[in-house]
Amino acid sequence: MKIVALILFPILLFGQAINQKSDFKGKVDSAYINSMKGVSFALENLSERKGSSSKDLIAENELIASVKVNKEVGGVVIQSTGYFNTYKVTVEVYRDYETLIKEGIIKYIPNE
Repeated sequence: MKIVALILFPILLFGQAINQKSDFKGKVDSAYINSMKGVSFALENLSERKGSSSKDLIAENELIASVKVNKEVGGVVIQSTGYFNTYKVTVEVYRDYETLIKEGIIKYIPNE
C-alpha cells in the first residue's frame, strides 16, 4: 500500500503543476484578448480633432481595457491595457497615417 502511495504521489503532484501552468496561460491569454479589444475599439473610434484621448472599456461591471491614443508626427500610438481578474497585459501599437488611409480607417491625413 505504501508503494502505491509513493508511486501515485509524484504523478498527482506533477499533474497539478501542468494544470496550474495551463490555467495561468489561459488567464494571461484572456487579458491579452481584452487588450486587443481595446486596440480594435481605438482604431474604430479615432478622433479627428483631439491630439490624445483615453477611454475605459467596461462590461458586466468589470474593467476590460484601458485605452490611450496619442497622435504623433506621422501617425498614432495606441496603448491598450487588458485586464482579467488580477492579470494585466499591455499592448502598444504604432500606426502611420498612410496605412490607416489604405485600410479605410481614416479619410485624410490631419494637419500637425
